[in-house]
Amino acid sequence: MTNDERRGTVRPLLKTSSGPSLLPELRQVIPDRKVEAARVVKRLAAIVEDHRQAALLLTIRLEASDIAIVLSALRDHAQGGDGIPVPGARDEIHAYCLNRLFDELVEEPSNILFATKTGPDTMRYDAMNARFWMECLDLMEATYCPRPPAHGDGG
Repeated sequence: MTNDERRGTVRPLLKTSSGPSLLPELRQVIPDRKVEAARVVKRLAAIVEDHRQAALLLTIRLEASDIAIVLSALRDHAQGGDGIPVPGARDEIHAYCLNRLFDELVEEPSNILFATKTGPDTMRYDAMNARFWMECLDLMEATYCPRPPAHGDGG
């Protein structure tokens, strides 16, 4: 299935004719959000590193600024946007690398499950919700895409 076909079939399920989903987002109980977010970021970082290595074979070097662009597209997607094609590509091969990274990372919230005890012998498994996903993306960006210090010394 191509990206255009996927966008045409997946995103409309999450949108109404007036915009993003109006369904309330359930508050996801995560006992230690910092520990869980660190675990998710470690997983995302491994995916990014795999893509960095693969991109080198195509003579493309994925820099921190490229990762920040992909993370921004992931945030856009989590808020109901398309997210793809990822903006900011330098050329066709660079665009391919950015979009492939996006494609793999965008699946992660549904691959990471949280267990909630619903009874003495039963558990419910829920995929990561958008709020926690956004927190993980913020942590990922703060950790792997440091911004240069501001030059506000006035002199």
